[in-house]
Amino acid sequence: MGFRIIEPKEIKLNIDIPNSIFEEDKADYFVNQERLNQALKMLVDIENPYYNLYISGDMGQIKDYIKDKIIELSKNKEFKIYDYAYLNNFNNPKMPQLLVLPKGKANILANKMNEFVEYLVSNIPAIFESKEYENRIQTINLEYNEKQTQIFEELGKKASELDFAIKPTPSGLIVNPVLDGKIITEKEFSALDVSIKKEIEEKRKQLEVFINEFMFASRELEKERFQQIKKINDEIGLSIISNKLDAIKAEFEGIQAVENYLNDVEHYTISNIAIFLPSKNEPYPFVSLPSKYIEYKVNVIVDNSNIDIPIFYEQNPTYANLFGKIEKQAYFGMLVTNFTNIVAGQMAKINGGFLILDAISVLTNPFVWDSLKKTLKSRQLIIEDPVDKYGAITTESLKPEPIDLNLKVILIGDEFIYDILYEYDEDMKNLFKLKTNFNHTIKAKSNTVTQYLSNIIKCCKEKNLTIPTKDGLVAVAKYAFRLAESSDKIWSKVDECVDIIEEANALNSQSIGYKEIQQAIENKIFIKDLYREKIQEMIKDGTILLNLKDERIGQVNGLSISQIGDFSFGRPNRIIAKAYVGKGGVINIETESKLSGKIFDKSSFIIGGYFGSKYAYDKPLSLQATISFEQSYSYIEGDSATVAMTIALLSSIAKIPVKNNLAVTGSMSQDGLVQPIGGVNEKIEGFFDILKISNNLGDAGVIIPHQNKKDLVLRDDVLEAIEKGLFKIYTIETIDDAIEIFTGKPAGKMIKNRYEKETFHYCVDLSFRKTMKQLKDNND
Repeated sequence: MGFRIIEPKEIKLNIDIPNSIFEEDKADYFVNQERLNQALKMLVDIENPYYNLYISGDMGQIKDYIKDKIIELSKNKEFKIYDYAYLNNFNNPKMPQLLVLPKGKANILANKMNEFVEYLVSNIPAIFESKEYENRIQTINLEYNEKQTQIFEELGKKASELDFAIKPTPSGLIVNPVLDGKIITEKEFSALDVSIKKEIEEKRKQLEVFINEFMFASRELEKERFQQIKKINDEIGLSIISNKLDAIKAEFEGIQAVENYLNDVEHYTISNIAIFLPSKNEPYPFVSLPSKYIEYKVNVIVDNSNIDIPIFYEQNPTYANLFGKIEKQAYFGMLVTNFTNIVAGQMAKINGGFLILDAISVLTNPFVWDSLKKTLKSRQLIIEDPVDKYGAITTESLKPEPIDLNLKVILIGDEFIYDILYEYDEDMKNLFKLKTNFNHTIKAKSNTVTQYLSNIIKCCKEKNLTIPTKDGLVAVAKYAFRLAESSDKIWSKVDECVDIIEEANALNSQSIGYKEIQQAIENKIFIKDLYREKIQEMIKDGTILLNLKDERIGQVNGLSISQIGDFSFGRPNRIIAKAYVGKGGVINIETESKLSGKIFDKSSFIIGGYFGSKYAYDKPLSLQATISFEQSYSYIEGDSATVAMTIALLSSIAKIPVKNNLAVTGSMSQDGLVQPIGGVNEKIEGFFDILKISNNLGDAGVIIPHQNKKDLVLRDDVLEAIEKGLFKIYTIETIDDAIEIFTGKPAGKMIKNRYEKETFHYCVDLSFRKTMKQLKDNND
């Protein structure tokens, strides 16, 4: 088909926007996301817990789309949603009990227990300090005091019979011998005759038997007294609490866990009635003590009373935010905690639903990735301190009962992260069985463009921005085409377009038309393009050498992309090839200087393959040549300069000059077929800008692969120059097309094992033959 010059009408975007776009709500977040939609459907429908999803794409608005799509897909699905609370373990406070309740029930129980405690605080002191209670206890005490007096009197009689006197004291019984009706002291006892002492000691031994019997009987009486008082206290306690607890049980009828808990509360309360009575030992002032009656608290960590479909995006996935934590308080120089300090993370809060996470944040937050994998594998959520978990500090802490987990995780990140995890982390394959890609471009049809712009209008309304006019939306749509680097596709995410509108609002909040959008785009570029400006200045003042006129042998203007952060721009590069007699082949100076990447080096071998297939059909090639990117001191990668290097080499070998008012970009196969490249718009505009500032517009132009024509979304000033005939864009299919544009000579075809005379390939072939003859003559 050969080369052709692109007509202006071929690359001018025709964007038709209906007037109804401002009246109808056609917003549909993203269209053309069939793969993502299918993956989300599988995520919702497949109950296997290991069918979690990894989405390759940028977070942006994807999270909102995912949430809305899952809600849509889950309309007829019943989610098992519960409330979660931790209770005091009356048998082992270090191991709090988990209570799982139907949604909305946990706070009801918590309030009921608070009311229960208030009731006890109000009623127990009133009953236990009443006159009636005191009389009952006093009657028991009098009865047992009389019995105590009676057995003591019996002991006294036995002691008197054995000539001893017994005196009760708070610390016990004092026993003294009696001699001649008189209690004797230790000193007097020491002075007695040995035989008398012996007799007294014998009697003391007899008395000790009676004393032991007395002590046993006394203890038994005290036990009986205590049991009688306890029985009264238990009866009173039970009468106070039973009705209240029964009422709570009735409200939670059928929930065995609540009934078991309330039974424990009943037993504990009856056994610890005294904690509700006023204490004579008041705490020290200004000392913070744990809350009173904390044992009765219901620590509701998750209340799902208002949740139908649990789905959440955790923006900051720290360990505590995801898995929960156990808070501690300082108390007398120590860190203390209890079950009320257990705090839920998002995994507990949306259990039974879907958790959306940013992959890079999960991987960079300490402890999170490993803990997430372990939790998903075990399907149990353990709320614990990660420091305790990994044994960094050995401190005593709580061990709450684990929560059975039933949720799906959606990770969003780039393809590189997924590839690394899939390759080196076996758990990734087992835990994230679903993987899909977000389609960043949409096929540009009239309805999809309208839907896209409707979504932008919706976003503008949400952000209270002035909505662009119809021609303003045309500029926005054009910007979306440019972001997609295609004239038949648009960028699927609206974030960047909405950002431009927001920046245009800062210029003129009254009316946002084509001019304001274009100005906002130019401002966005201007604040980033200092490096580009410096490059252009150096080309203009001759610091960077670049020939933009006439014709030169072995010199071609190639095109490259420079990337500075998120800003990229195109620029021309002077490529020079020098061929001379020898057999060393082509030496790529960039490769030899280790300033090139593997793909660039590959292109050198492709050029060698092309030369061999094109000219070594009847002879060995005798070639010595060098090729370099002049004044290039940075790393070069990619194969988009293959066509330019080939033209420079061929020109140098054939000694035929090539036009320097042209620049070329394109990859190439060994057969000489031209292949598409990236960044075509930036490359064209980069060369155009250099031509413009150096006043070399006129018959200049750029040569690109024909496949890149559909990618052209050029600036208005470039389109205007093309319309005026000041700038041309050529498309080529083969290297022969480029040869004919650069030299004006026919490339030439092979007829009977020889290229047509006076053609370019004939000249190249002839040069090889001459070189071969020279080498042969020199060897002879």
